[in-house]
Amino acid sequence: MSFVDTTPLSLQARAPQTDEEPHRYAPPPVEQHDLPWRDFQHVTRLAVFLGIAAGFLYLSFLYDREHENVPILWIFTVIAESLVVLHTLGIWYTMLGYRHDIPETADLGVVRRELLTGAHPTPTIDVFITHATESLDLLIPTMVAARDMLLPHRTWVLDDGRNAHVREACLRLGIGYMRRSDNRHAKAGNVNSAIERTDGEYIVLIDADHVPRPDFLVHTLPNMLVNPAVAMVQSPQTYRTEKRGLIAEGAAVSQRLFYEAIMPAKNLSNAIICVGTNVVFRRAALESLRTRDETPRERRKARRRKLPTDRPLPTTPLGREYPRGGLWIGSNSEDIWTSLELQRRGWRSVFVPKVLSEGLTPDTIASFMKQQFRWAVGGWEMMFRAKVFRDHRLTVSQKLQYLLISTHYLQSFSVMVFAVLSPLYLLTDRSPISSPAWWWALHYVPFMFFTLTVTFVQVGQFRPAAVGVSLAAVPVHLRAFFFALFRIKSPWVVTNTRQGGGVLRFFIPHLFLGALDVVAITFGLSVQGQETSSIAIAIFWSSLHIVIVAYQITGSYRARRLAERAGRIEPTDVEALALLDEYLLAPQPSALNPVSPRVLEGASR
Repeated sequence: MSFVDTTPLSLQARAPQTDEEPHRYAPPPVEQHDLPWRDFQHVTRLAVFLGIAAGFLYLSFLYDREHENVPILWIFTVIAESLVVLHTLGIWYTMLGYRHDIPETADLGVVRRELLTGAHPTPTIDVFITHATESLDLLIPTMVAARDMLLPHRTWVLDDGRNAHVREACLRLGIGYMRRSDNRHAKAGNVNSAIERTDGEYIVLIDADHVPRPDFLVHTLPNMLVNPAVAMVQSPQTYRTEKRGLIAEGAAVSQRLFYEAIMPAKNLSNAIICVGTNVVFRRAALESLRTRDETPRERRKARRRKLPTDRPLPTTPLGREYPRGGLWIGSNSEDIWTSLELQRRGWRSVFVPKVLSEGLTPDTIASFMKQQFRWAVGGWEMMFRAKVFRDHRLTVSQKLQYLLISTHYLQSFSVMVFAVLSPLYLLTDRSPISSPAWWWALHYVPFMFFTLTVTFVQVGQFRPAAVGVSLAAVPVHLRAFFFALFRIKSPWVVTNTRQGGGVLRFFIPHLFLGALDVVAITFGLSVQGQETSSIAIAIFWSSLHIVIVAYQITGSYRARRLAERAGRIEPTDVEALALLDEYLLAPQPSALNPVSPRVLEGASR
């Protein structure tokens, strides 16, 4: 498929935009790095060490059979608490691998500068912007920014929505446009179909709502040019959340620790996972996923039949459906599975801890729940079918990192256990733990304190929204467990598509438990003879749960109103094309994103 190279339609030129008010479709400035990002803090490392000690202290209390009260409740409590504590310890262990004191190699700086000056030849690069049902107004800023990135490249929109207005926008911008005849394998199939029709040595994936910065390629590509064993370079996701409500804010803040401290630390164990966007792949690496090693049984059969030793390797499902390779298929979490399959074949992955794009999180409870369901199904699939612990090709560290992906969603079972323990005690006077409240608090409070402290000192803030949206998704994670366990097919849904429907339907389990808390608190206050301190602790947790549920519901309604208001003022596709013409016909710089001395100086560092 050839490029579309056309000039914009001839319309009357509008007045140029002022520096104070850039056009809504203008790409980010080349030297602007004002998005929130914190390097790994020294105090975070100290808090992690103290938190690990506090975690083992609490486990020693939990596993002491002298504290057992009601056996069945004690067993459930030990399992639930162990899942939370051990997962947290695993995350902290990972974070200790973050080496902020190791600078980039000199080769990276040299290659980066030579790419900018033209002294180093730029390989062929295909930039894929995946699109399904997102609005054109959302897509155009990404198209403009991707087209105008530094270094020569080809930009394509992969339109699974078959939108004629998207095609027209591509014509006016002079970038490539692709669509396919069906939507098999969702996003993975969309990308693989484009791989079949292109030939770039490197492939960049960008979601429709993630606007790349001009220096995106400058900071990612050198890692692959310096080391031919690198198959994938991932950069973080950062988000715009202003005036978008609790859902957007909570979803963004809850991921900051992951991108600021956890993902950079995974570099140490070569266990970086693709997150679906802001990623660069080596085409040769994706092509390697077409085939697999022969099993011992297949090798024995080949020896009996005296087959030639240089016979072709068996193909994978990916190789059978997409002979030129691509993203792994057969899962809605194609990004994680692609990372795993690359690392199984010995390829390396790199995470670049620099803000190189800005995107959008879900802004309504409906879109957030659909995103969480898709992610959770992928996490459970890793547990049930990935067989990482039986794979000799993965290191122990890599196996641990993929285990942590699954145990993240296992914690939702823990949350459900915790949610019923307090009302159960208030209603029945049955407790899993037999211990004075002060002795339990002496072991529990330090661990909880450092759990919150590690997040606060690294992220630099504590937002109740992050807690609210995380707990709201618990029923969805549990539903995803059964879908993955019984291999129930679920449709792939784009995150930032306007989702209709009510709010309360997503909180039915929470409302049921909240009503149980109200009854339990009322009953607990009227009963005499129970230990006062234990009653107070149970009432505190039940009351806190009621407050959180109320906060979740009110915040979700407000987020929906904000989303509806934004939807009403969002330009239609026709209006978006008119705005694009306005931007294109305004006076443009003589060179798109010219390289300044400051950029060259930064590239050498």
